[in-house]
Amino acid sequence: MVRVGIFTLDFKFYHDIIADLRKWKIPFTSLESKSNIPRDILVVLSSEKDERFWDRQINARDSTYGIRNSLPLLMNLETFDEVIIGVDPGPYPGLAVVADNVLTEAFEMPLIEMVRSEVIKIRDSYRYRNISIKIGDGDKPHRDQIIHDLISTGIDIKVVDERNTSMPHKIHNNALSAARIASLGNIFVPPRNNEKMGKKDVYDREFLTIQAALNNVF
Repeated sequence: MVRVGIFTLDFKFYHDIIADLRKWKIPFTSLESKSNIPRDILVVLSSEKDERFWDRQINARDSTYGIRNSLPLLMNLETFDEVIIGVDPGPYPGLAVVADNVLTEAFEMPLIEMVRSEVIKIRDSYRYRNISIKIGDGDKPHRDQIIHDLISTGIDIKVVDERNTSMPHKIHNNALSAARIASLGNIFVPPRNNEKMGKKDVYDREFLTIQAALNNVF
């Protein structure tokens, strides 16, 4: 499997990038030298304070930016063709990103007021040719507030039918619904009501995850 290389003299960045790569479940290794980079290292992450020495090196302002910016390179792409941000509206909105059919992230926001700033970070950190937002048509008051907040981002917004994106209720969460909303009309297949699955199983069953996508590289 391909890996991320880490080369930095910035201790805080080193600590943060290791913690976040583990959270994202992306394989990595620390590089001791700028030369003789292993063949399975497709991208090197460094702090913006570090010297640039390789054409597939990202000098990132923070760890999340670095990981998001590195994803197409890890998949042997220069950039994604299409990034879709899915939003499950509500008091604790779900956010998800699907990039060229790969579910790259899905999480819940603690405050509705934080959605705009997070969407801007996603917009500014991914590499893509096209980007759009799909927001579910439920919870009209919160949906309308989120749309109002997102208009200024300059990203095309589509309101979509979110029926079946919360099934089955036992394993439902807002992040999962956002991932399904982002995938509507693409790869999302509603689960059967009597199908027994855990939260991890449902992500692996319904989506092409980063881990599965990286297994197909090389």
